Amino acid sequence: ATAGLPEADAPPRYHPQVEHKDGYIGCLTDKQEAALTELENKMKELKLTLPPSHGLKTQTLLRFLRARSFDVAKSMKMLEDDLKWRNEKDVIALKKKGEEDVLGCDPAILHKYLPVWHQGVDKLNNPVIYKKFGNFEIWNVTKHTKLENLVDYHLWQMERYMDLLDANTKKYGHLVETLTMVIDAKDWRLGLFTKESSKFLYRISKVDSDHFPERLGKLVVVNAPYLLSVAWKVIRGWLDPKTQSKITIVRGPKEYEPLLKEIIDEDQLCEEYGGKAKSACAAPEVKPNFSQTERPRQPKEKVPHTHSDVAFN
Repeated sequence: ATAGLPEADAPPRYHPQVEHKDGYIGCLTDKQEAALTELENKMKELKLTLPPSHGLKTQTLLRFLRARSFDVAKSMKMLEDDLKWRNEKDVIALKKKGEEDVLGCDPAILHKYLPVWHQGVDKLNNPVIYKKFGNFEIWNVTKHTKLENLVDYHLWQMERYMDLLDANTKKYGHLVETLTMVIDAKDWRLGLFTKESSKFLYRISKVDSDHFPERLGKLVVVNAPYLLSVAWKVIRGWLDPKTQSKITIVRGPKEYEPLLKEIIDEDQLCEEYGGKAKSACAAPEVKPNFSQTERPRQPKEKVPHTHSDVAFN
């Protein structure tokens, strides 16, 4: 069984400003259509069912196919591995747990060093997630919990972000499949890039790439100090080229404000990043409900392409 809208009731299209090429619903080549049919048949043969957070079946299979360049065998292996992992982790039960139970400590401790919150939508109605990494002293967090709990907490958050995508699909009447991320690196220093924090970042990047393929729309790192280039050289090696192309790293307000305003309307953009929306940073728990600043909107003029390059090479 799949979550969200039944296949027959699924919105027929993406946001009018989304420019998908081949590989997406409505613009599949004959070869891709055949790969989708073959993957669907293999799922039926093995009697595999998708977990609720994966959403609509067709979109899910296409995400796994795109992640493996429409190689059916590789896509099937990725999907089987994902379903096995989810069963072993009992992700459905994990998602039902309370925030503190998953994290293994008071969430305020983590929020002090790594604030994470959802606020508003971008111009394509994708949920916007903010994270402040500039003071992530992981050693002060793991005094109170384990690294494994931090990874599980990231998974717990991602599962809730999938609820946001499902809710926005229903709310806005078109397919919403990706997240927009704003990562604030203000005050980041090289001493934060410890063996433990590197392991944490690697683990959560693997969770995202292996179990939430094609869920990242854009990721903008703001307030990036020069030394972040050292960490980026390591992190970049964990990411496939397509994911790398979705990441933009910029420095201060003169660079990031115009960029973020290309992606997010001012009334949706958090005030500390040049917008007019009061920051929701004080309320970190992610729930599938929406702030008063979110509202349906008519499509505007075409959104210009944002920077797909990364400042540090």
